[in-house]
Amino acid sequence: MGRRRRKRGQRSTRSSEREMSPSSSLTVEVPSDLIAFEILPRLPAKAVLRFKCVCKQWLALASDSFFLTAHTRYNPFTVSGFLIQEISSGHLSSFSIDGGASPAIPDPSLSSLNRLFAETYGFVVCQSCNGLLLCRSSWGLPSVVLYLVNPTTMLYRQIPSPPTDIYPIKYHFMLAFDPSTSFQYRIACINSNIRTLALDPTVPEYHIKIYSSDTGAWELSRETLPRGRIMQKGVYWNGALNWVNENDLLVSFDVDQQVVKTTRMPPRDHRGVTLYFGESRGRLHLIETVASPGGGVIDWLRFHVFEMGKNNPSWSLLYNVDLNGVRDEYAGTKSPIPHELALRALSNWGIRAVPFFFAREGEGEDDKLYFTYLENIFCYNLADGTCRKIFVLSPHAMHLDSSNMITALLPFAHSLFSP
Repeated sequence: MGRRRRKRGQRSTRSSEREMSPSSSLTVEVPSDLIAFEILPRLPAKAVLRFKCVCKQWLALASDSFFLTAHTRYNPFTVSGFLIQEISSGHLSSFSIDGGASPAIPDPSLSSLNRLFAETYGFVVCQSCNGLLLCRSSWGLPSVVLYLVNPTTMLYRQIPSPPTDIYPIKYHFMLAFDPSTSFQYRIACINSNIRTLALDPTVPEYHIKIYSSDTGAWELSRETLPRGRIMQKGVYWNGALNWVNENDLLVSFDVDQQVVKTTRMPPRDHRGVTLYFGESRGRLHLIETVASPGGGVIDWLRFHVFEMGKNNPSWSLLYNVDLNGVRDEYAGTKSPIPHELALRALSNWGIRAVPFFFAREGEGEDDKLYFTYLENIFCYNLADGTCRKIFVLSPHAMHLDSSNMITALLPFAHSLFSP
């Protein structure tokens, strides 16, 4: 009796082992999908793109809206690199934020877009916003050609030109996109019925047209804009398109409520010059030069960094930055000015350190300031004051007249979102 029970028990155990064999479809197929959905959303976008080639299931998964939502939650948008566009030639290049040799995007010059804009003699990148680029034709008369591009996946979509109607003149195309809140995107442009400088104070009023990806159409907003020329490129932040005008106003257009609000800019040094306007980690930033004590001459290596938070609509001084010590560390930096003026010059030479991105880092990380001087790009650590050269621009990308730069530098983030 005892032996029979033992044999029966042995047979039961072997049967159980067969049922739990790794070859079982129950233990292989189902968990593999679950594991993929648990692991893939936690990986950076560039890694997910590589894994999409593993099988059809993973390819489909990486395009699913639930997956994209999870991936956005695990991977908040942080700047991956910078696009460089030479204004005169339209030539594009890119580099990673750490200055590494590996390309920041699969097509560093976005050469595949050239055929899309072949009839308009090139294109301009108007804005970079949370992984997408808004590109417009360089000429494009009588109507502008618009494309929305993901530089990581090189997927794109053509946006219909805004109707001319009674406001045929279009200025400042801007993109509003935040996948952490919605996969919908909007494109705005400022409209006028008088061809003149953008937001000329003599023009009675300006209007905003909004394109929505939900409707696929342009609509005229009921709001008009305060007068004054736009001094800085628009920035999408806190659910609104924001720009600075010549009357020292921060103009904010809420794209959902279609309401215009204005905020006074921080008190400016009488010789101060605004050099940067952007956002990082949910905060808005402004960088201005400081005049030298006594003489009133602008010191192009000293800056005020101001910040505005989402819940506090006022500016606060975040940093006083002095880069004059950088010239000693990089004494060999070439400068066309005689004597020992490397990394420093008077304003009439037009040679300056130009901040093009302020990185507000996360907990345990140091904030950083990225700036150009001549053909060099530097990263300055605001915690310990160290500075390192991370990239060298084309010799034709900078010049030395009063306008200083003929190059646009735009930060971008990797994204899986398809326009």
